[in-house]
Order: sequence, then structure tokens, then C-alpha cells
Amino acid sequence: MKKLSILFALLIAGFGLVAQTEYKLSKSSIKMSGTSTLHDWTADVPKVSGSGQMTFTNNAFSGIKSLNITMTTNSIKSSKGETMDKNMMRELKAKENPTMTYNLTKVTSIAPKGSGYTLETEGKLTIAGTTKTINMTVTATVSGSQITFKGTKNVKMTDYNVKPPVMFLGTLKTDDNVSITFDATFASTSVK
Repeated sequence: MKKLSILFALLIAGFGLVAQTEYKLSKSSIKMSGTSTLHDWTADVPKVSGSGQMTFTNNAFSGIKSLNITMTTNSIKSSKGETMDKNMMRELKAKENPTMTYNLTKVTSIAPKGSGYTLETEGKLTIAGTTKTINMTVTATVSGSQITFKGTKNVKMTDYNVKPPVMFLGTLKTDDNVSITFDATFASTSVK
């Protein structure tokens, strides 16, 4: 019986302790940036929500079972004012598509880097009602009961059936390329 108990203890130790924890987005900064024939521009997406399930093995971050982010389209505010905001809402079809979403489909690798991790991910990004699969390199940092993800993804507006805005009778044309930069902190829902 003693040998069986020792064998059982060794088996448990060999597998490690795996915990899956629910997380909710607690803080975010999502910015879009691009250029035009007249000037560079930026836009903030202030209304964002999200949730996820993170996996920890022996108290070390080891994976993501699910992660979803929803951004409110008509909350986007540009650095160039109301005229650009109205043009963005029109081209993003904000009335028909009030949200933009990102849904993680898989993490292909997680590697420790410095005090955090580098992740190679794949997910579905939906903009203006069009969904595309995207790959991203993301950094993750764990601090207590929070985990922060950071990264940048370059997309083409036309890939999402968004016409790059044109203003002033065509004298100002927005470039098709947009950079989306994010800094999203998720907090464990099990910590009160």
C-alpha cells in the first residue's frame, strides 16, 4: 500500500498542477493610426469589453483557453476631429455594425521572455461586418491576479470592405493601411 501511495504522489507531481481561471478586461488602450495625403492620424477606441480563460501550470502562465474583445464602433474618436469621426463611422458602417470584435482561436506558441511571455496567436477580427483570420505576436505580463497583453497589428481597410475615407473633393485621401495597437489588462474574476 505504501508503494502505491508513493507511486500516486509521483504521478501527481509529474503532471504538475494546472488551473484555469476566468478573467475580465479591466483596463485597455486601443489605438488606430494611419496616414493620408495631408497628414497622419490616430484614433482611440475607448469603449471596450472582454473576457477570457487563462491557464496556469504550477502557478506559471501556460495558455489561453478563450479570449474575446468587443469594441464599440461609434465610440472611436480621431485626433483630427468631428469631420473625420463622421467619415470613419460612415465607412465602418457603424449603424449596421455597432461593434468590432476579436476572438482568439488558438495560441500556437508561448515562450518566456524577460519577465513575461511572447505568444504567437491566431484569431478572428471582425470590422464593419467582415471577419478575417489574423496572426499576431503578443507579449504578456503577469502581475498578481492580472495579465496584460500588448501588441500591434497592421491591417488593410479594404480587406474588411472598408473604403478608405476621401474628403475635400478627393484632395485628402486616407491610406488603406491602418495600424492597431493594443494594451489590454485582464483581472481574475476569482479575486474579490
